[in-house]
Amino acid sequence: MRQAAVETKPEKKNIFLPPLLLITLAVMLLTSGTIFMLRRAEKEAAPTLLEQVSEKAAAAAVFKHYALVIEESGPGYSLRFSGQVHEDRMYGKIDGYDLEIFAEEERFFVKNAVAAGWQDLKTAKLETLPVLLRDPHYLLSTLLAEKDIVVEAGSNRTVNNAACQTYFLEIPPPALQLLTHFGSEAVIDKLQVYLWFAEEDAFLHRMAVMMNVTVGEQSIHINRTYNLTCDAPDFPEDIPKTDTKTMPI
Repeated sequence: MRQAAVETKPEKKNIFLPPLLLITLAVMLLTSGTIFMLRRAEKEAAPTLLEQVSEKAAAAAVFKHYALVIEESGPGYSLRFSGQVHEDRMYGKIDGYDLEIFAEEERFFVKNAVAAGWQDLKTAKLETLPVLLRDPHYLLSTLLAEKDIVVEAGSNRTVNNAACQTYFLEIPPPALQLLTHFGSEAVIDKLQVYLWFAEEDAFLHRMAVMMNVTVGEQSIHINRTYNLTCDAPDFPEDIPKTDTKTMPI
C-alpha cells in the first residue's frame, strides 16, 4: 500500500540583528554622511587664490606708515625714489636728480636746488611723475578689480627678515594711464605682477610690476618694483602747506 506524498514547506528563517549591531550600522551611516557633507562644504567654502590675494591686499592696506623705495627701469633709463608714507602723505627724493617730492591726497609738489621753494607739477613740467609714485596699495587694489586674472601661489621667501608668501599674477592690461605716461599711441600688451606678503601680518613687503608695452612700432619692457619696510623716518619740517596751489594726478 502506497503512502500519500507529504508536501513540505520551506521553513521561514527570521533574520534578527542584535540591537548593538543596528546601532553600529546607523552610526557608521550617519558618520560617513556627515563627513561627506563637511568635505563638500569645505570644498565649496575654500577661497580661491584670487580671493586669498584680495584678502591679503586689504589687510596690507591697513598699514599707513612705512618707508618706500620705488625702482623703475626701461630702455636706456632707470629711476629710484626713496622716501616714506604716512597716512595720505608721501615724501622722498629721486636719486641723482636732486629732486624732493611731497604729495598729499594725490596732490604733488617738487623742489630742487634751482627753483625757489616748492612748485606744483605743472609749473615744474613734471606732470607725468605721479604715474611712478602711485600708492602701491591703491595700485594693487585697482589692478585686482580687473577680470580674468590668473593667480599662482609661489614658494615662501624672506624679505626684510620676514617670511613671506609669494604670488604671481597675470592681469589683463588696465587703463594705460594707470601705469604709464604714454599717450594713445601706446598699448600695454602684457602685465605681470609679483607680490610678497608677510605670513605673520600680511604686510606687503614687495610688489614687482612688469609690463610689455608697444609704443608706435617699438616694443619695450618696463620693470617697476615697490619695496616697503615698516620703519620710516619723520617728514622734514619744510614740507609745503596744503593750502598752496595744487595739481592733482
